[in-house]
Amino acid sequence: MATYARDKRQYERLELRGLIANTADGNRVFNGYIEDLSSGGFKISQLPNNFEVKEKQYITFISGYEKQFLVTIQPCWHKKCDSGNYQEVGFKIVMPPKTWTHFIHDMLPVDDKTWVKLALTSFS
Repeated sequence: MATYARDKRQYERLELRGLIANTADGNRVFNGYIEDLSSGGFKISQLPNNFEVKEKQYITFISGYEKQFLVTIQPCWHKKCDSGNYQEVGFKIVMPPKTWTHFIHDMLPVDDKTWVKLALTSFS
């Protein structure tokens, strides 16, 4: 897993604020904010440094915009923040649920929806 490599993105990103991620590592739940998301993954910011980034799958509960999603995720990269207390972690969604890809599709401007249609068909 790369410490900080985001240059192999498969899907376009949507900058959207207002989604909260509660991510379980098997023992504890860690809170963070979702940013820079797509139908196939997202970045969680303000994730505490005591969240150990390992090459395994995690369960996260996402809420916001009057929606809720339960998804399985796997880290792709991570970066410690300058503040020293937090980190950013990029995750891919393992088999994204259709509800997630439909949510992303609905949030996009009309001109940018083609790539989500492709993602919806690839996960069917």
